[in-house]
This record gives sequence, structure tokens and C-alpha cells, in this order.
Amino acid sequence: MRRPFVVLCISVVTGIMLGYLFGIFLRGRLLIGFLIIFLLCMLFFDKYLTVFVSISFVILGNFIMAYHMQDTTLLRGYLEKSMTLQGKVEGLKTEGRGYIEYDIMVLKLMMKEEEISIKERAKLRIKSVSASDINLQPGDPLLLKNVLLLEDFYDKTLDGYQKYLRGKGFKSILLVGPQDLERIEAPTSFSILSSSYKAKKYMEDLLDASLELDNSNLLKSIMFGNQGYLARETLEFFSKSGTAHIIAVSGLHIGIIVLFTHKLLNFLKLHKKNILLTTMAVLFFYSYMVNFPVSIVRASSMYYLYVFAFLLQRKYDPINSLTMVAFLLLLYNPFNLFSVSFQLSFMATLSILLFYPLMGDLLKLLPTFLQSLIALTLCAQIGTIPIVAYHFQEVSLVAIAANIFIVPMLGPLLYIAFFSIFLSFISVEAAYLLNFFTNWILNYIYWAVEKVSVWSISTIVVENMNVFYGGIYYIMVFGIYLMIWYNKQNKLMIEKE
Repeated sequence: MRRPFVVLCISVVTGIMLGYLFGIFLRGRLLIGFLIIFLLCMLFFDKYLTVFVSISFVILGNFIMAYHMQDTTLLRGYLEKSMTLQGKVEGLKTEGRGYIEYDIMVLKLMMKEEEISIKERAKLRIKSVSASDINLQPGDPLLLKNVLLLEDFYDKTLDGYQKYLRGKGFKSILLVGPQDLERIEAPTSFSILSSSYKAKKYMEDLLDASLELDNSNLLKSIMFGNQGYLARETLEFFSKSGTAHIIAVSGLHIGIIVLFTHKLLNFLKLHKKNILLTTMAVLFFYSYMVNFPVSIVRASSMYYLYVFAFLLQRKYDPINSLTMVAFLLLLYNPFNLFSVSFQLSFMATLSILLFYPLMGDLLKLLPTFLQSLIALTLCAQIGTIPIVAYHFQEVSLVAIAANIFIVPMLGPLLYIAFFSIFLSFISVEAAYLLNFFTNWILNYIYWAVEKVSVWSISTIVVENMNVFYGGIYYIMVFGIYLMIWYNKQNKLMIEKE
């Protein structure tokens, strides 16, 4: 197989969907029997090896989905008892109606007669408090008393938010009163979690001090992918203009960090191997800082695969690498498939990899500086239109125009922002002065987004989108791609002859 992970990924997705949509699960002896049969077929029928491998991974994907649907929180078995838990804070707080919320790792269930070790992620809601009353930091150990299990995702009919949480590894939502929460004193030691939090806090404080308030919130949202910095009205502007992707960390951020790190280390005269390894470490730290969103995991992993290919002197295939990352993420947690960020990130990237080479002839009449930008935007739109319509019931009609005005400014913006942070270690005053230009760029982005989003034809409402229509769309689009690619290959063969 030229691109084995394309076949494996499609097979695993098929197995997951058979289980999720139709409730078809292979378990126990039936599962083992089918696997043995297809493994034997692989040995005796080499001609159909790809078919048998594909079916085997359909079965594997189906089994993993069945396992994860049954793999609910261990706390469910102790609902009748007053639960006391020990855990550790994993993320910064968010605010809700009448509560604040933290991501935690539950480590122990503590009862009078015994302690049970547990290692599972949960959302912890602390009720009836303002955000200023409790201020926990990532890495803080906690003792929780009288804990109430609000949700455990046991029901198979999960809503979109619950699927998102399952994809992120959360197994429950817990509720506790502020009087039943106790921070445990623990010996200080080095932790990537606490170090990344301190680095993020330093960046936030620098941006708050050197930028206008609205601009600081926008830049923090762009850099860290947290839309909680922005007002609801601002989020609607970005959504209607089709530029919401810039306030979610993505492959663009990874690309800029890679280029910035490469240029800095090249300036310091480091060897290429050391530059690549150092950049890998920087990407891992940044990924930790933004809590490993799927888009960052995808982009970082593809860079890692590129580095491994370079070090091993192998040819790098971006499509095979992309599907390999998707394959591994789905094996780790099949609920990733139902995450909006997973779907958008992988389909946009795949669409760009497939269609971008074909866009040259279509856009050759345009000015050179516009060709690549419009091609990238069109390719991403081709791959993500059904996903956006299904999840958000609307599609932006002005995305291309908005991206032409806004996306070219993101590169300079993030370069200047990252450089100002680096410069602040040498001179804070110089960093403040540099951020004068950052303020100007952010003002321009705000102005452009607001102007484009208020156009009367900025979006169209799509009410009846479903999985069936989406499937037909992708079959047609990728069928057209195969026809164009096949004709192009035939022309190349004729020219060679």
C-alpha cells in the first residue's frame, strides 16, 4: 500500500460509525473469531491483503468504540455514599451561572474503610461563588468532600458538548460547595503543568500592560485559542465573517512558531539537527500551555513526523502523515471523531493537501500575491462547508473576502507578538514600544471583521443539514477530485511519450 494509513484510518472510522450510528458491536467470542478468520486470510490470500487488513481494522475500530462507550467513571458505583476525593487541578477556571469550573484529575476516592486509586479527568464545578473567591492554579492538589456526581456520560445518546468532553478524556462533571474544598500543601517540585501556566500568565500580564484592553483580549484569544477572553458580540462578528478560525489555535500558529524558532536558532548558528530537536521541544511546551487542542496536536505531530523523516532520511508524505495522526487519535479515543475541532482541522488540512495543487490553473489570472491566499481559503472551505453547516446551521458567504483582508495580517501580528515577549526578557520598555505596532494591527483586524460581518449577505442559514447530505457532498467532491487527478496523470504520461 502506497499510503497505508489512509486505508487504516478510513477502516477505523467505518468501524466507529457502525457502532455509533447503528449500534452494531462485535464482542467476546464473535470478535475473536472474526479476527482469527481474517488473520488467516491474510496469510493464505496475499492478493486480497488490503481488503482483509481493512476489514480487520473496521472490526478493531468497532471494538474500541464499544469499549469507550462502556468506559464510564468509576465514581458511578459509589453514588449512595458521601464521596471524598483527592485530585489535582489541570486547567484555569472558567465561569458559569452560579459556579466556577476547573479541569481536574481525580486521583483517589477516600472512604473510611479504604482508599481507591483513580486516574480520570473530570470537570469540577464549585457552586455559588464568584470567580474572585477561589483562585486555584494548575498543579494545585485538592481534597474534595461531599462531592456530587452531576453527569457521568453513561447514556449512549450524548449531546454535542458531552461528546466533546468525552473526546477530551473527561468522564464526569462533579459538583462541590466552596466549604468542602481544601487545597493540600504539597512539596514544591518542577512541573511542566505549573511551568506552562506561569509562562502563560507572564505573557498575559505583558499583553495586558502594553496593549489596549480589547486588543489584549483579542491577541490572547488568537495566541492561546481561548474564546473566553472575548465578548459574545465580538465572537458573532468573527463567526459571520468566516474568520473564527483565527481565534482558535491551529496549524497557522504552529507554522509561525516553527518559522520564528528556526530563524532565531539559525541566527545563533546552531546545527540543523539541534534546531529541529529544539523546535520540537518548543512545540510540546506550547501545546501543553494551550491544553493540547486537536488542531495543535495534529499540526505538531505532522512536524514531528517531518523531523523523524529527515533524521531517518526517508521521504515525507504529508497525506499519509495526516491520516496516521488521525488514526492514532481515534485509536486512543474514538470520541475524537465527533469533536468539531477534530473534524474541521483534519478535513481542512486534507482538502488543502488534495486541492491546492489543482488550484494553480484556475487562479492563474489573479495577481500572484492573491493566488496562494485565495487557493488556501477555497480549499479549506471545500473541505469544511458541510461540517460548519451541520454544527452551526449557517455558512459564511464572505469568508474569502474577509480572509483576504485579515489573514495576511496574522503572520506579522504573531511574529511581532512573539518577538515582543522574547524582547521583554531583555528590555520591558522595548517590548512595550514594539507592541505599538501590535495595537495598530489588532485595531485593523477589529475594523475589518466588523465591516465584513455586517454585510446583509454575510451568512446563509442551513437548517436541514444531516450526516446523509454531508456524505453525498464528500462523495461528489472527492469523486470530482479523482477525475481531475486521473486526467492530469494521463496528460503527463502522454507528454512523456
